[in-house]
Amino acid sequence: MKLHHRTILLAASALGGFTAAPAMAQSVDQGSANDIIVTAQRIEQRLQDVPISITVYNQEQLSNQNVTSAKDLATFTPGLQVNSRYGSDSTNFSIRGFTQEQRTSATVGVYFADVVALRGSGATFGGDGAGPGALFDLQNIQVLKGPQGTLQGRNVTGGAVLLVPQKPTDLYEGYVEGGLGNYDMRRLQAVINVPLADTFKVRLGMDHMERDGYLNNISSLGDGSQGNHGMGDVDYWAFRLSTVAELTPDLENYTIFTYGKSKSNGNIPKIISCSDSITSQTQGILTRAQCEAQMERESGHSPWTVENRIADSFSQIEQWQIINTTTWVATDNLTVKNITSYGEFRQKLNLDLFGSYFPSPYLFPDLTNPDVTSPGQVTGFAYTHSHPVAGYTNAQSSFVEELRFQGNLGDKLNWQAGAYMELNNPLNFSGVQTATFTACTDIDTLDCAGFVPGFSLGTINNQLSKTKFSDYALYGQASYKITSALSLTAGLRYTWDKTDARIRSVSVYPWPLLGQNLPGLIAFCANQTAPGAGTLFDPADRYDKCEQHLVQKSSAPTWTLGLEYQPTPDILAYAKWSRGYRAGGLSLFGPDSAPGDTKNLQPYKQEKVDAYEVGAKTSWHGAIPGSFNLAGYYNKFSDQQLLLGAIIGTRPNALVANAGKSRIWGIDADLNVRPFEGMNIAVSYAYLNTKLQAFTSPDLGSSVVLTPPEVGGPIPNSQPHKLNISANYTLPLDESIGKVTLGATWVYTAGYQAVASSCPGVYDPTTSPPANVGCFDGTQTFGYVDSVTGAYTNDAINAISGRPNTSIAGVDNVNPDGGRIPHSYILNLNATWENIGGLPVDISAFATNITNKVTYVSLNDNTSRSFRSALLGEPRMYGIRLKLKFGQ
Repeated sequence: MKLHHRTILLAASALGGFTAAPAMAQSVDQGSANDIIVTAQRIEQRLQDVPISITVYNQEQLSNQNVTSAKDLATFTPGLQVNSRYGSDSTNFSIRGFTQEQRTSATVGVYFADVVALRGSGATFGGDGAGPGALFDLQNIQVLKGPQGTLQGRNVTGGAVLLVPQKPTDLYEGYVEGGLGNYDMRRLQAVINVPLADTFKVRLGMDHMERDGYLNNISSLGDGSQGNHGMGDVDYWAFRLSTVAELTPDLENYTIFTYGKSKSNGNIPKIISCSDSITSQTQGILTRAQCEAQMERESGHSPWTVENRIADSFSQIEQWQIINTTTWVATDNLTVKNITSYGEFRQKLNLDLFGSYFPSPYLFPDLTNPDVTSPGQVTGFAYTHSHPVAGYTNAQSSFVEELRFQGNLGDKLNWQAGAYMELNNPLNFSGVQTATFTACTDIDTLDCAGFVPGFSLGTINNQLSKTKFSDYALYGQASYKITSALSLTAGLRYTWDKTDARIRSVSVYPWPLLGQNLPGLIAFCANQTAPGAGTLFDPADRYDKCEQHLVQKSSAPTWTLGLEYQPTPDILAYAKWSRGYRAGGLSLFGPDSAPGDTKNLQPYKQEKVDAYEVGAKTSWHGAIPGSFNLAGYYNKFSDQQLLLGAIIGTRPNALVANAGKSRIWGIDADLNVRPFEGMNIAVSYAYLNTKLQAFTSPDLGSSVVLTPPEVGGPIPNSQPHKLNISANYTLPLDESIGKVTLGATWVYTAGYQAVASSCPGVYDPTTSPPANVGCFDGTQTFGYVDSVTGAYTNDAINAISGRPNTSIAGVDNVNPDGGRIPHSYILNLNATWENIGGLPVDISAFATNITNKVTYVSLNDNTSRSFRSALLGEPRMYGIRLKLKFGQ
């Protein structure tokens, strides 16, 4: 019956005469949707002629909404989400519930000038996105929803985000723009376009922005090495040089060089609730009191208050890229295009990933130093210290080569075909260093000064890799007009992917000999079994004992098949079926089986999705021109790549396995109208319904205990409802005065599950190893396996008192049962006065989150360690910009 209801819904979508066009795709003077040109199918087309659900933003709209980063873009785009756990500079997108787990490839491709974004190593999130300073001097941004694996570079299952830069023109023109705002925001942009000759044009631009952090750090450990106040600050430079050389009337060479550098203190989460739980590695020490004490310390400050426990917290990115596109119009019916790109991406992180600052006096009252944190502290930070083989969280080069042919056979047939190659090579070892329940700070120097000399309860883990990614593809797509109104589109692609990695994963454990200066440091391979299973060795050998060489290959066809019916230029109805494919890979730093097992747990296979979509695109003229659009879709996953918690022997770890089967369905709807002269109203809505239908536990060997996901629950990071309403009004003023436009945007996001449903495990001590037999429900005694001794612990200190959760003040609907983000409302205002008094001068003002609403960007569910924490969205931001134009 449910399938019947979905079928009716999708059929109604196709017949209703609506489309999935953009919520903010038009500026107030842009006219109808027929005027918008997009390149979603790698050729220039009217938006209304493209059978794809698309949202489009021009540069004016981005500026009015103060969109300066990828996470800002996701705020305003229904169906588009962003994961910012590793900071606002290390974001990855998800569209329609197609999420990217750590250690898997991106589900949404980000493209700049037709070239996929520079890739990271896969060890952590980084790369694969729009870097700092990428969103200036753009022609537009196009958000394509659904699988785009036939034409768009690397295979992606969820969609694509296309950044289209302004191309050099034959006009001498440019601008200089300066901006000031709260949090001491300062921004400077400058662009100049110069036609040096009739056949050679140059465009040069720069963007620099600085802003103090909106997260108030009240710990005694400072705000990082950058010297700014607060965390969540911004400091980036971006440069872009573009040239167009018309070598002959039929041969054009277009080259772009980009450089970007960002350095900031980074973002850390805020503790949002505390509960009575036991950490599985603090040997029975309750941490709720410490959690509540932290919340109490922060309660007297603004909701955007955190406590940083890393003295030199920072986030740094440096990247550069050169893109060369040569286009040859061979004949009236054939165009050949070659795209070549090379770039390098480097990233350093030193961040607390969880936000828990638990000073030691709670456990050792005789100590008074508040800068020392307790064994309950969980901190993740990058390996950025002195060892010569590493210093970067990500360090990769990227080479892309694509040869594309485009042609037509009269008005009946349009076609494209090509070959694609992408090679991502490591620049050196890169990765992360993570301290867990320990006072150690550096695995390289073995600096493990503890709370009491020689006392530490946890480990420090060093995880390095050199990973190569190789992607090759052949593709073709054609559209044939069966009649003047009815067309058939078919596309086929075959892709070969390979991941080749050298991995070093090692842990050092300072043996807890109280009162001594750590004479007993031991080391073991973190991806293998715990100490006591024959894996211990001298820490001096830590960089040689644990290296592995792993390779994973995958290949598959992908395709699209669709019908388009366009009886008039203002009406397009379409239906299509697409097969999406995401490459297999390696669960870097994941576990191996225990000795005696033969299973290799780190490689995982490809996943696939069948995507069905129906929709229509309509626009009209007359007294109230506009467009009204809707699309419905249904997606079916198989061999889904899931990130699973696991215990290998006695050590906790995580791995990616092809263990899921899911379905996704939803609606994208948009309305754009101009009720009277000067007034433009846009309404955009996305509904998303996701469900993990089945979980098939993989055969991982007898030594593996998995924490299965909740079958029947939603796919994490899938927003069920998102509504965007914007209005812009241009005042009826004489042209000699200038053009004054007032605008407002309101965004509603429903609450959603941000991380997979999880809970502390209940273990059966009669099995070996103790098996996870279910989830803790508040009534059992909470048991755990100690990661060092392998002993099963189940005693009175682990009893749960049942006290209610504590919630952060100022945040509505904090859900106590897992990683759920509450609903939110955001209101933005903007005003622009163009050509003041007929002069080439513009002034504009903006205010985002005008009601100062507390919102969550991402969430960490650490209830097994007594707390939950979340990255907070930005508070109220406001500012003004002054723009001087010339040559126009």
